[in-house]
Amino acid sequence: MSKEEDVHGKFGTELIHIIQKEYPEWFDEEMEEIVASACNKALQAELKLLDWIFEKGELDFLPINTIEHFIKDRFNNSLESIGYKPVFRVDKKVLKDVEWFDVEILSTKEGDFFNKRSIDYSKKNESITEDDIF
Repeated sequence: MSKEEDVHGKFGTELIHIIQKEYPEWFDEEMEEIVASACNKALQAELKLLDWIFEKGELDFLPINTIEHFIKDRFNNSLESIGYKPVFRVDKKVLKDVEWFDVEILSTKEGDFFNKRSIDYSKKNESITEDDIF
């Protein structure tokens, strides 16, 4: 699921880059302020969801503070990918506890040992059964 979300995000970034090339006049300081405001509203909504999810207490291995910094960092990364300034303060030390997420996103789910390539999103895969082999 995380890889699919990353693909969706990259698609959105690419789409914005195309629009930026076609209509650069749209991407002025006013637009950046509008986007920053939208990010602030979205963050508030995300934080309300976190409060609801953790209403009975937080997890020992993943504190709410860590998740908050993670979400802020994702917003900042998205903003930077389209040429805008980050809007949230993020404690990089806190993010050390969630480095595994980026490793998961950047690594392949399964490797094809014989072809030395990722098989994520492979097309035309054939199912092989025990009868096929023997």
